[in-house]
Amino acid sequence: MSTKQSENRKSIYEQVRKDKLGLTRAEATLKMNTIDVRRLEYIEKNPSKAQPADICEMAEAYDEPALCSYYCAMECRIGKDRGVSYIEQPEKAALPIIVLKMIASLNSTSQMKDRLIEIAADGDVTEDEMAEFDNIRQELDKITDTVKALELWAEKSIKKS
Repeated sequence: MSTKQSENRKSIYEQVRKDKLGLTRAEATLKMNTIDVRRLEYIEKNPSKAQPADICEMAEAYDEPALCSYYCAMECRIGKDRGVSYIEQPEKAALPIIVLKMIASLNSTSQMKDRLIEIAADGDVTEDEMAEFDNIRQELDKITDTVKALELWAEKSIKKS
């Protein structure tokens, strides 16, 4: 990748600060307690070197709780190794969509529960059962993602109330 290309790629932290909020680094650091301009630039240019406390402070200052979700999924080794998914900050108008997705996912849980009992009952998981188990796990991941989206929506909405 050329130097010009890497200069044009902004980290999510820089995108939120600059593109979404229209803040300079100096203006952004006025909203923070422990991050100065040099540290903010370092974090934006080297996101994998950021500390969780830095991201929490930025998320609070920018009123963007999804930055924490992003960090956990994309920068933190534990989150990356465990396949934590990144949930973008949903817009306020997205609540009906989030709720409908959650209801649709939850409606399928009874069938999943019954099938999991059948798979586990004999203590032996066959290859075809393992494939079914993986499908159930993927459905459960969708429920988890929907719950996370609802939590992010609520966190931002309740703060504004």
